[in-house]
Amino acid sequence: MFGLNFKFPIFTRNKRGDSFFDIISANKWFEGKGNMNVALNHPLLTPALLFVVKLFSQAELSVISPATGKDRPNSHALSVLKNPNAYQTLPDLLESLLFTQMALGVGVLYIKRTLGVKKPNSLYVLDYSKIEFPESLDNNTKVNRNSDRYNKIKKTKVVYDKDGENIPIAIEDLLFFYDLPNGLHSNPYKVNSRIDGICQTLANTCDSEIAKGIIIKSNGKELITGQKDGFPLGEDEKKSVENSLASKYGLGWNRNRGIITKANIKWQSLHIIARDLGHDEGIKTDANIIFTALHIPSDVYSISSNSKSTYKNANASLVSYIQNEITPTLNSFLHTISSLFPDNERLIGNYNHLAVMLPSIREKYTNVSLQMKALNDARLTGIEDEEALEMVGLPKGLKLNDVQPLSGPANEEGSSQNNVND
Repeated sequence: MFGLNFKFPIFTRNKRGDSFFDIISANKWFEGKGNMNVALNHPLLTPALLFVVKLFSQAELSVISPATGKDRPNSHALSVLKNPNAYQTLPDLLESLLFTQMALGVGVLYIKRTLGVKKPNSLYVLDYSKIEFPESLDNNTKVNRNSDRYNKIKKTKVVYDKDGENIPIAIEDLLFFYDLPNGLHSNPYKVNSRIDGICQTLANTCDSEIAKGIIIKSNGKELITGQKDGFPLGEDEKKSVENSLASKYGLGWNRNRGIITKANIKWQSLHIIARDLGHDEGIKTDANIIFTALHIPSDVYSISSNSKSTYKNANASLVSYIQNEITPTLNSFLHTISSLFPDNERLIGNYNHLAVMLPSIREKYTNVSLQMKALNDARLTGIEDEEALEMVGLPKGLKLNDVQPLSGPANEEGSSQNNVND
């Protein structure tokens, strides 16, 4: 109002002369700011999102040939991903992309190409909330992929950051990564954010923190009232006793914590115990709701002192979280971005290099060892290779070397065979 920028909550005085902090104004914190600002400035949501995106960004990516299965370390796709733009590395790109995807519901990559060349040379993460779609994109959820209408949609331009950079960008130069299912709105590129469902929890957390701050600033007040009998000391006598007892100490400058008098007075503390307000319990409840919305297991990340987990359980929960939440998100990213690169290149990624994944890798090797033993036993009994491979769950066309039993029945001449499995 009138060019003034108030910071809520506001210290207010009403007509009766009462002074107080206007806590109701704290609701302004959430209104009109958008999910991105909330995600960047919330005491619980922000660190929880950072936990997820930091884990996601540690993926190891590689490119293989679908025909041969061999690595292609000099692939253009891998080169672009490792150095996506002038300001970010691959981990930075993955962090910012997933952060915007979870905060806004949609993560967007802007593909920059050299003029006249189809291959991308740079990738930039955009703020989905700053993209202005034309009305023509609404009600275009059902189109034939090979139709002129679909080609027209790809050439349709959106405006990014109208009040800032104001960049017109064709739809075909954007890649969309969805947090919730898309195609449920008239605009196929529009998706809600999971944060939308916990707006009230996020606002409550901030209101609770603001209320706690007000209590801390107002605590320490005392109420002293006189009773009928008693006669106070004179001013000089009072100062002499106070100086001798050195009672000038406390939270404020030139403030006495003690009172010296002969009067019969009554003292009462106006101190508010924060525990009685249920502040900490409310924060822990809000945290559990936020962590649940992000699918973070309580064994892995919790602020509750009552939530105790052993090191083994925490590791097992983290491995499960990586396998069931982070890895599918990574696979979705690779599947979407693979459309930028040739068909003879396949992007793959994993988290097997993380220390926490070692037990699951060890278990995988144990299973492979049992699988090979079962295959060897099947072949030793005379089962054909193709059938043996099928029995243990391996491709029928897998090439096998000749195998002979390590120890088996005697041959016709009565001698035992001592052959080695290649």
